[in-house]
Amino acid sequence: MAHMIDSLAWHGQVPWHGLGLRLPRLATVDEMIRFGGLDWEVIPRPLFQADEAGSGASVPGYKALTRSDRPGTTLAVVSESYGIVQNAEALALAAAAVGSDKAVAEVAGSLDGGRRVFVVLNLKSAGFDVAGERVSPFVVCYTGHDGSTAVGFRFTPVRVVCQNTLSAALGCATPNEMTFRHTQNVAERVARAAKMIESARAYFGLFHTVALHLVNRHMPIETAQEFAERLFPTYRNAAHEVIVPANQRKVIALFSHQVSQGDGAVAGTRWGFFNAVTALLDHNARAGDRMGRALAGNEVRDRAMTMLLAAA
Repeated sequence: MAHMIDSLAWHGQVPWHGLGLRLPRLATVDEMIRFGGLDWEVIPRPLFQADEAGSGASVPGYKALTRSDRPGTTLAVVSESYGIVQNAEALALAAAAVGSDKAVAEVAGSLDGGRRVFVVLNLKSAGFDVAGERVSPFVVCYTGHDGSTAVGFRFTPVRVVCQNTLSAALGCATPNEMTFRHTQNVAERVARAAKMIESARAYFGLFHTVALHLVNRHMPIETAQEFAERLFPTYRNAAHEVIVPANQRKVIALFSHQVSQGDGAVAGTRWGFFNAVTALLDHNARAGDRMGRALAGNEVRDRAMTMLLAAA
């Protein structure tokens, strides 16, 4: 399934897929590691190659990564020099950098059998209002045990609840992401994590400025339709019939209905159009929807923001 959820815990808004453990309150990172099913360790195992007679010979230079709670599960095959960063170690860096008194966790989970894990911190103290709408900044701390995913932090207004929205959060067009390899030592990790909160404040400060700029720019429905067509172009099928993509119609519907949906303060603005695109990408995708999975990479969101700023 598109969400690829192995385990999940969350507080607040119900995820579109409805899966996971619902918590009555925000939690600490340590609590979320337990509630989110991340309280297992990665165990390295030697590799063996079976010959025709069924005997095994060791494979030098490589090892298999397995889960402590699922000994028969192989997460990845990596080189001997690959450094293992345990879930608790990677995710606790985020809490340490933000400050234990400010790090409240909203979501935590494991994807693809544990090959990717993450925790989402809600930085309430850094939130801001745009036309009466509260924007909550999030820090996504993630790592992977697939041999290719680094340990990283990403600052995003996208709440992560599955693989689709994790991809969206990691795809936001911003330089304010910090990553480091599994081979880097603990001191290097801590040093980079210590810079995280400064970068987060800078990112959300810029995001706030952009949001205020866009919310003060009127956007007539004709312009919204033009932008929607640029994002989801009309095309001709094999029978030469003109086809209007469903997502083009959906984003216009979301933009047009913002007043009736209680978003009157942003309705008819460029910020309202960006919110409509975000709603389409983050909430309207469904498992099995190939277009929804394609949009998860967030290329459309980036293009929308670029278009809105260029024309504003």
